This record gives sequence, structure tokens and C-alpha cells, in this order.
Amino acid sequence: MRTNTALQVIFAFFLGLVVVAFVGIGVNTFYPEPSYVDGRPEQFASWQLTTGVILLICATLILAVSLFLPESQGVLSNGLLLGGVFTMVYAVGMTVSANASVLRFVVVAIALAVTIAIGYLKFVRGRAAAAAAGATTPAGLPGEFGERLAAVERKLDALGRALQG
Repeated sequence: MRTNTALQVIFAFFLGLVVVAFVGIGVNTFYPEPSYVDGRPEQFASWQLTTGVILLICATLILAVSLFLPESQGVLSNGLLLGGVFTMVYAVGMTVSANASVLRFVVVAIALAVTIAIGYLKFVRGRAAAAAAGATTPAGLPGEFGERLAAVERKLDALGRALQG
């Protein structure tokens, strides 16, 4: 069965959008925005900062879950990864709009550290382990390049058989 990579990318992107919508609506449902009747801007800034922290925690959990899904569930893993990244952007945006400068800096610094750590674990660690193990593919080349070349060779062989038949 041939995989439809364009559809997988669209699905992963859509899953990411649904995840950030779910988290955003959930946070606003259980920690609603304060009413403007009081007229105290510091209460709104405090709410923004707290909401940013809650979103940061949710984003970190979503990103961590995306790391633990097996390779066979790559589309779901990528969708959750995108959802976590979108939620992280939402958290940073909410925090940056708050007025508390020191706490705002701390939250953004944590978001940066989490993003770098997740990016390393998702994209660098696996490739470094494969390169260190000297993993080769049927094409005799290391890593992802060899896998791609082997896939191209299989497609060319199938095309040649189809044209001859």
C-alpha cells in the first residue's frame, strides 16, 4: 500500500491546530478571564501570566507525549509535536502581553529551554544514535540518505517492470 505523504502532512498540521484549540478552550473554560467590571489592569496582567504558565505546562506535556509515541505512529507524533509547538507559541504570546517583566522573562526562558530540549530529543538524538551505531541500509549507505536512495531504487525498478509489461 502506497502512503500518501501530502495527506499525512495535512492531517498532522490539522491535528496540531485541533490540539492547540483544545488546550486553549480548556484553559479558558477552567481558568476564565477576569471581568473588566473591577477596572484593575493588574488583575488582568496576573491572569495573563498565570494562563501563560498553564499553557507552557500543557505544551511541555504534549511535546513530551509526542516523543514517546513509536515510529510507526509518526503522523500522530508529528501532529502532537505541532500541537505542542503551537501551544508553546500561544503560551509565549500570552506571557509576553503580561506586564510582569521578570516573571515574563522566566516563562519565556523556560519555553526556550523546553523547545531546545524537545527539538534535540526529537531530531538530533535519533540521528546521532544511528550514525554512532554505523547503521546502514540496503543501499549500503548510512542513515536516512541510504533509506531514501533504497526507496527511489525500488520505485525505479517497479516503474521499469511496469513499462516492460
